Amino acid sequence: MVVDRIEVYLDGTEEPLAVLKEPPYRLKLDTRKIPDGEHTLKVVTHFRGGGQEIREITFTVNNYPDVLVVGLDEGGEVAGEVELRLAVGEPELPVEPVRFNPIWYAVALVVVLGGIWAYFALSPAAEKIVAEVAPPAAQEAKAPEGGAQPAAGVDPALMEKGKAIYEANCAACHGANGQGVPGAFPPLAGNPHLADANHILNVLKNGLQGPLTVNGKTYNGQMPAFPQLSDADHKAVATYIRNSFGNSFGPVQ
Repeated sequence: MVVDRIEVYLDGTEEPLAVLKEPPYRLKLDTRKIPDGEHTLKVVTHFRGGGQEIREITFTVNNYPDVLVVGLDEGGEVAGEVELRLAVGEPELPVEPVRFNPIWYAVALVVVLGGIWAYFALSPAAEKIVAEVAPPAAQEAKAPEGGAQPAAGVDPALMEKGKAIYEANCAACHGANGQGVPGAFPPLAGNPHLADANHILNVLKNGLQGPLTVNGKTYNGQMPAFPQLSDADHKAVATYIRNSFGNSFGPVQ
C-alpha cells in the first residue's frame, strides 16, 4: 500500500504534532519543551485509497540536569584534603550515551516496511518468490497456470493501453498480477464482479466506498475515483482487467 501521509500526535492531543507527506519522513522532537515524566507518541499512517495503521509508543522524558562528582568514588576511603570537581549537565551539550529517541524508531519502521512492501508489490522477481514460499491459501487470488485467455473480439491495442494505465494507477493496490491485498484490496483475478462492465466503469469513474465481498472474503480498502482519466482510458483499463489474470469477460461496449 502506498503511504499518503503520516500524522504524529503527542499525549492524545486532537491536533497532530506534525504531518509528514513526503519521504524521508523525519521529525525533530525537542524534549526540553515537554514536561518530565511519561508520555505517549502516537504515529498514524494513512494509506492512499483508504486504510490506516496506528502505533503508540510510551517513553519517559528526564531533562533535569545530573550532578557529576569527580574525585570521590562511592564507598571509597579518603584521608586528608580531598579536591572534588562538580559538574552539572547542560541540555545544549551532547550526552553520552545518546538518549534513545522513540520517534526515529517509528519513522524508520515505516520506511523499512514501505520499502519491503514496494519490493514485493512491484518487483517481478518477488512474484516468483511468493509463488514458491506462500501457502496455498495465500495464492487463492492468483490466476492458475494455463488460465483463461481473453475472450474473442477483444482489441489487442486496447488491452495494451489498458495494461499501461493499470500498471501506473492500479497495480500498487491490486498487485501486478491482480492478486490484491488480503483484507484491504480485493483481487481482480477470478473476481465475479468484473462480469458487469457497466458496474466496473462506474467504479473506475466514481470510486468505491465501504467494504466489498469477493468469493466469500471481505475487503475494507476504499477505492478512490480517477478523474484524471478519460472515458477512453476507463474503457481501456476495464477491458484489460476483465480479460487478464485468467479472466475472460469479453470486450467493453
